[in-house]
Amino acid sequence: MNESEEHMVEKRSTGISGLDFQLGGGYPEGSSIVIYGSALAGLDRMAMQFWKAEDNPGTYIMLDSAPAEGMVTPENADAATILGLMDGSDRVVVDSLSTVILEHGIDTAIRLIRDATLAVKSRGGNIMFILYAGLHAPIEEIRIMRAADVFMTLTETIHGNEVERRLAINKILSMDVPLRVFPYNIMKGGLEFSTTARVV
Repeated sequence: MNESEEHMVEKRSTGISGLDFQLGGGYPEGSSIVIYGSALAGLDRMAMQFWKAEDNPGTYIMLDSAPAEGMVTPENADAATILGLMDGSDRVVVDSLSTVILEHGIDTAIRLIRDATLAVKSRGGNIMFILYAGLHAPIEEIRIMRAADVFMTLTETIHGNEVERRLAINKILSMDVPLRVFPYNIMKGGLEFSTTARVV
């Protein structure tokens, strides 16, 4: 795909202006997104920024902790229950896919990604899943990477008395995979990503 074709792909805002800038407008519409990293890497804030990216928030399905205002918590984290909660929404977050894997197995998680992607793609929507590092077997992580349309890794490294945080886009549907990682900060209002000149 050349650059002009890439710009023709409809995009949905990530909710983070600096990341939208790096992605040429946001995530490809109709794609499933997996964000991967430790529980302290800012995955939850990134997911909330995506959830609230537009005037009318999407659906945030909270499986891991007490829900914030506007989130939904199903009694059962199976695929059918989760799919039923996302009807009509064009921006869905599942927090987290790790809970689905741990409670129902990897096959249920793969089926959820497949069925949810088909559902949101039919209306041009997007679905984001949080996947926590260090909880799953390598083969399970590989299957998730293959099933997702977009896969991003958030890492945190400590150098002496400084913390360095970076996002890598490992896979992205209908676009070239960027050749560099993107530094970010975790701020009170959410994640901020640098553009060529500043952090926004």
